[in-house]
Amino acid sequence: MTTLADAAWVTIDDLIRSRGRERPDALAVEVAGQALTYGELDVRSDRVAANLAAFGIGKGDRVASFAYNAIEQLLTWFGCMKIGAVWVPLNVALTGGDLAYSVEDAGPKLLVLDSETRPKVDELAAQRDWQFRIFEIGATGSQGFSTLLAEGPPVPQVAIAPGDPAVIIYTGGTTGMPKGVELPHFAWIAAGYRYIEAFDVRPGDVHYSVLALFHNGGLMIGCIGPLVAGIPTHIERWFSVSRFWPRIRETGATIIDPIGTMVTLLCQQPDGPGDRDHAVRVSLGVLSQVPADIATAFRSRFGIDVVNVYSLSETGGVLIVHNKVGSPKPEANGKGWGWCEIAILDEHDRPKPPGATGEICLRPTKPFTFMLGYFNKPERTVECWRNLWLHTGDLGHLDEDGYLYFTGRQAHWLRTGGENVSAYEIEMVISRYEGIDEAVVVGVPAALGEEEVKLFVKLKPGSSVDPAELIRWASKELAAFKVPRFVEQIDEFPRSAAKREVERHKLKALSNDKAWDAHAVFGRRRARGTAV
Repeated sequence: MTTLADAAWVTIDDLIRSRGRERPDALAVEVAGQALTYGELDVRSDRVAANLAAFGIGKGDRVASFAYNAIEQLLTWFGCMKIGAVWVPLNVALTGGDLAYSVEDAGPKLLVLDSETRPKVDELAAQRDWQFRIFEIGATGSQGFSTLLAEGPPVPQVAIAPGDPAVIIYTGGTTGMPKGVELPHFAWIAAGYRYIEAFDVRPGDVHYSVLALFHNGGLMIGCIGPLVAGIPTHIERWFSVSRFWPRIRETGATIIDPIGTMVTLLCQQPDGPGDRDHAVRVSLGVLSQVPADIATAFRSRFGIDVVNVYSLSETGGVLIVHNKVGSPKPEANGKGWGWCEIAILDEHDRPKPPGATGEICLRPTKPFTFMLGYFNKPERTVECWRNLWLHTGDLGHLDEDGYLYFTGRQAHWLRTGGENVSAYEIEMVISRYEGIDEAVVVGVPAALGEEEVKLFVKLKPGSSVDPAELIRWASKELAAFKVPRFVEQIDEFPRSAAKREVERHKLKALSNDKAWDAHAVFGRRRARGTAV
C-alpha cells in the first residue's frame, strides 16, 4: 500500500513528466491504432497544455471531451493536468436533455469532440447560448484538434497539489440528475498503485483494454494503472467480440478488462481450439451481475484468473475494494487492503453483523483518494458523507474474514449496458410526456446478464399513450442505454402502508407477459460502439 509520503508521484502531471524523462522511447499507450511512447506522450501533452493556456484555460477551468476512444482524449486530459485545469469526459451515449444538462452543469470553457458526436452538440448549441470553443478530432482548420498540437509558447508553470481537482466524472443518482464526481490528482495515482497490487503486475506484462475512456474503469484500469506500473497498454476504440481474441494475441496482452455483458458475449461464442491460445494470465472481474454459470465458464474455458472488484466513482474509482490473484475466496469482491474501511450499515447507520445484508459504506484511510465532492452540489456531498461514512446506495455483506460480497443495488439503481443508471433520471424525463400521470422505472433481468429497463406508467384520466411513440420520443431525450425496453400500463402502483412509497420490488417481480417490448417492434437496439 502506497501513501502520499512514499509515492513516486502525487499528481498526474508529475507522473507523465517523470515517465517521459525516464523512459522516452518505451511504448506507453496505443489507442485505436495510434501509438505513443512515454516521450511522445509527454511532449504532445505539453503542446496541448500550452495551447489550452493560450486560449485562456487556467487552473480550475473545465475542459470537456465528448468522443469515442481516441489518443486525443488522453492528450487533452494530460494537457489539462499540466496547467491545473479540470478534465470532464462525457459519455458518448448522452443526447438531448441528458447531454445539455451535463455540459451546462460542468460549464466547460472548451470542448473536444469527434465527427460522430458533433451533430448532437451542434443541434443543442443552435438552441442554447453556448460560448465555449470547440475542437474536433480529425478535422482540419482552426477548429481541428491539430490546432491544439501546434508548437507554440512554453507550458506555464502552475503549482499543482495532490488534493487539487483533476477530473469530473458524471454518474447517475437516485434522487436527481447526474452528479459530477470531482476526483483529485492523487486519487488517480492511488488507483495506479492499487492496479499493481491487484493484478500482481510483473516485468513484461501488457494490458489490453476494451473499456471506454469516459468512465473511471477505462481511465484507471486501461490507462493510468499501466502508466503507473510502467507497462504498455493497448486500448480499443470500442469492444468487438470478433476482434477481441485476435487483438489479444496480436498485442501479447497478459492483463485484460472485459466486464459485465462483454464476458457473457465472449462465453457465448462457439468453443474452439484457440480458446487458450493467448498469454493472458489475469482479467478484471466485474461479474456479480452476469449469470453465475457465465462467471465460472469464463475462468475455466479461457484459463484466466479473475480479480473481482467493488468500486464506484465517489470512492476514488476502481479497485478501492478488490480481490487478489489466487484469492482463497474468488467469488468475493475483496477487501480494502488498507486503502479504505468497509462497513455494512442499517438504515440508522448502525453496523450489521457478518453475513447480514445492509448498505455498503466506505471511508478512506489515505488522504485525497476519495472524491472531493459532487461538483456544484454541496448538499448532496454532505448527504452522501453522512456520519463520516460514504454511503454507496449498494447492498452487500461482509463475511467473518472481512471479505465483501456485493448483493445488489438499492431500488432506484439499475445496471444496464455496462452503465449505472438512476431510475429517477428516467422517470423525470418520461413524466414530461403528454398523458402520463406517473412513471416508475425498475430493472428486470436481461438475457446476457445485468438488467433491462422496464417502465410502468399510470395515465391521466381520459388519456392514451402509444408505447412506440413514447419510446421514439424518449430516444431523443435519453442516452440509448437509459431508454426503456419494456412499457407496461398500470392502474395503481403498489405502495407501502407507512410511507406510501412505491413498492418497486413488487413491480420487479411481475412478469413481462403484459408489457410492450421495444425489441419486438423495433428489433434489438445495439448501443453505438459495440461491434460483433
